[in-house]
Amino acid sequence: MIANVTKVTAFFLAVLGLVIGEVSGNPAARALGDAFADVYAKVAPSVVVLEVTKPPGEGEDFNWESFFGAPGGPRRPRAQESEGSGFVIGADGYILTNAHVIAGADPENGVVARRQDGRRLPLKVVGVDEKTDLAVLKADVTDLPAVEWGNSDKVRVGEFVCGIGAPFELDYTLTAGVISAKGRSNLTSTVYEDYLQTDAAINPGNSGGPLVDLDGKVVGVNTLINRLNSSLGFAIPAKLAQTVSKQLIAGGRVVRPWLGIRIETLADQPALQKVLGLDNGVVVREIFANTPAARSELQPADVVVDVDGDPVASARDLQRAVLNKGIGATVNLKVWRRQDGDYRTVPVEAEELPPAPETKQAAARPRPFRPPAPGSEAAADPLTAFGLQVQDLPDEVAAEMSLPAGGVIVTHLEPGSPAALAGLKRRDVITAAGEDAVGNSEGLAEVLGKLAEGDGAVLLVERQGKETYAILKK
Repeated sequence: MIANVTKVTAFFLAVLGLVIGEVSGNPAARALGDAFADVYAKVAPSVVVLEVTKPPGEGEDFNWESFFGAPGGPRRPRAQESEGSGFVIGADGYILTNAHVIAGADPENGVVARRQDGRRLPLKVVGVDEKTDLAVLKADVTDLPAVEWGNSDKVRVGEFVCGIGAPFELDYTLTAGVISAKGRSNLTSTVYEDYLQTDAAINPGNSGGPLVDLDGKVVGVNTLINRLNSSLGFAIPAKLAQTVSKQLIAGGRVVRPWLGIRIETLADQPALQKVLGLDNGVVVREIFANTPAARSELQPADVVVDVDGDPVASARDLQRAVLNKGIGATVNLKVWRRQDGDYRTVPVEAEELPPAPETKQAAARPRPFRPPAPGSEAAADPLTAFGLQVQDLPDEVAAEMSLPAGGVIVTHLEPGSPAALAGLKRRDVITAAGEDAVGNSEGLAEVLGKLAEGDGAVLLVERQGKETYAILKK
């Protein structure tokens, strides 16, 4: 295979040939074509087409013929079949694909790999990680050619990449394009997002297939299709795919570290920026009980600005930094603490993320909050309009709670009200609204009464001896 520099040069020469009408017989154009052909020849034997069989009814559309009475009576439910792609990551039969490709597959021989040479291999599911949309399968063979991994961290925007898969059931289709962007997020509901964006055609059936560079090394796993713009596709970076696949092979599941905090990006909260005196970082919104953070000196309303010397500007930055740590590792958080007016470093020992609790019964939905009727006596009271009841905090009680004089204590919250939705809780002590101290309930009512429609007030709150905040929006 020719060197990368030669390939890039060949591309630009080929483009020049197109411009001046000298494509025919142009050696540079032929060299570029040879480079893509070399990639295909190297990688295609490691790619498999996945035939997925799901039990009857899984994802099946409503049977209108049965409903209205088709000739011969209702049809019997049929097994559902679909296709996706995957690729060999170990000569001992391990195959990587997307979790969604095999979702709902029949547990008994529900996934079969169809190879380029025509062989069909039954597969067993080794492990699935829905958080990253990755799954590892295994064939009972030892002679499969494995792919070579590339370094997704070093791939550059503008680099040529190729995808190989089975779009629209067209097996072993090669598509080519460039890396259009890196670090794409907010495409799904998961926090584990760090997608490579490419303009190489990614279509249904490509999911789970490899995205490779011009050396034939895998830099990503094709996973998402932009259905509004078919020229955009997304791939899971190879670095993440390698980490997840190794854990799935070793133990059938992925172990992740966590600190036990709820956070939000400070840049998304202009009102909070003014109160805290910072414009960048990640605010600790809540610390969960019996977690690593709860056993540390971290406090609600602390602003995390870096992790082990690396700056963090968003909640996703902090999440990724923690995920890159091992279980038991010490995570050093540099935080700004408003009460001190200074920075400090808080070490937190990462622990394993516990499984999500099973919900046995759906929680009862609170009745909708009904604001007071306009012009009524209740509507004239800003506290009532927000669904909030407070009581002045006597100086002697404040002293007993080690709080500054003044403030109000929350005595009642209307379910579904703006105050409840802001995260306020009974027994919270509101000490300030924005930059102004709250001396009593009248002072709080005055601040809230001045809010225009769509505005919000940042309330500083003392909760069980720790400072936090709530953003009350009108």
